[in-house]
Amino acid sequence: MGKRPSMTQPFARESLSDQVQQALKTEILEGELWAGQRVDVGLYAEKWNISPTPIRDALRQLELEGFVEISPRRGVFVAELDRAALREIFELRIAIECMAVRLATPRIPLEVAKEALSLYRKAHCNEGEKKQVRLLRQIDELIHNLATDHCGNERLRKFWESTQDLIRWSRVTIIRNLNEPYATTLPEHIKICEAVVARDANGASEAMREHLESTFDRADSFLRRESVSD
Repeated sequence: MGKRPSMTQPFARESLSDQVQQALKTEILEGELWAGQRVDVGLYAEKWNISPTPIRDALRQLELEGFVEISPRRGVFVAELDRAALREIFELRIAIECMAVRLATPRIPLEVAKEALSLYRKAHCNEGEKKQVRLLRQIDELIHNLATDHCGNERLRKFWESTQDLIRWSRVTIIRNLNEPYATTLPEHIKICEAVVARDANGASEAMREHLESTFDRADSFLRRESVSD
């Protein structure tokens, strides 16, 4: 009979490293740590009352995922989202989400689709008001989530979930640097919802493609201007 493995300290360190990795990634994805910002290992060790070792382990993993850049002489910095990375992310989104909304259009309960359209139109009617901004933040991803939730393809949905960190990372760049990003996409979201309510699967897919391509073009234009100014 084999010897039962005992719980050892390396497992505890690995678990702590995983927790630190997720915490740092969350700060990056939510814009608390922004592109180009230095990640101070000592500061985080003091802040979280832990040794620098699990933080360095976590940062090495984040480097492999492309979220940070580690320089032996300069230190650790949050990675810049460059134009090539942005294009790759949006190519993935277009492939996944256009298919998802095409599959989901006949499956989304009609009352749910109508409610989503009503919320988007309500935000449009409140244009320029403070409550519009609050509502837009709440419903910005509504049609995207409905598409993947109701696509009827579990493998597609799980693959979409695996890309969420990259998508959130790109959204931070878009929202932080573009003027009125929520209001800009509102007519595009309304067009997608209208096609879903009409049970026009091809129309919904095409509207989703136009929306994602336009969103990419806006963000890419910003990054292109930034690269020229640098």
